[in-house]
Amino acid sequence: MPRILRTIVPRIRKSLKERGLFVSLYRSALLPIHLFREYRRTRRIDPRSQVRSAFDQEYGVETDGDLDGWTYLSDLEIPSSNWIHGNNYAPIEPARFHAILASLQLKFEDFVFVDFGSGKGRALLLASQFPFKRIVGVEFSPELHAAALANLVRSWDRRCDSVEALCMDFLEFSLPVEPSLLFFFDPCDESVLAEMLAKISRSLEANPRELYVIYVAPTAAKERLLDSAACLRKVVRNGEQNFCLYRSYASSVLE
Repeated sequence: MPRILRTIVPRIRKSLKERGLFVSLYRSALLPIHLFREYRRTRRIDPRSQVRSAFDQEYGVETDGDLDGWTYLSDLEIPSSNWIHGNNYAPIEPARFHAILASLQLKFEDFVFVDFGSGKGRALLLASQFPFKRIVGVEFSPELHAAALANLVRSWDRRCDSVEALCMDFLEFSLPVEPSLLFFFDPCDESVLAEMLAKISRSLEANPRELYVIYVAPTAAKERLLDSAACLRKVVRNGEQNFCLYRSYASSVLE
């Protein structure tokens, strides 16, 4: 469950950096109340009573969150200083993932699929049911990464045999130079997303190519940030599945 003492100080430092002193003082007064409620809620959850998802039961994997569908980053030992900017882990619903990818008009075998914040690897397993050129997951928690590796060795009906999981901060990941589909299931806050978008922009400038970004469950602020990226053009805003699809601007202009 969330470790209160570990998370209070980093959150206050983060707020001071991003919002300034006065807003941070106000938010800091409310933070202990929020964290105590979070702590009490998780204390009521008995891990032994957790019901495995139908997906994990059917395929003999372990991709669920640890407590009520979630794994709290504050419970994990993450070497990256960016852990405070990450969101707690929860796996994407299989039906939602399939609906999103099935809506794309792509020749999957020409694309590299990259999952940023791949957690225990559920999206990697689901993506392998499509004939991607190759699939890469990037996860900064060694514990979640180890779970993903264990899941990926299980027998699986795959249409893509090249599936790789990397344990690293995704801001340090070198983007593929091939046409790519970049997948984000709301893994981070706006500050890291802004850095990631700048990284994508630099990569496209150095190697112009067809590139798509799928962002699932964006907040209004994150969607505005994505919309403002000069290198991307919004193609789809799907309210039912709550995702946005963006395409590299250069490739759309060339058509």
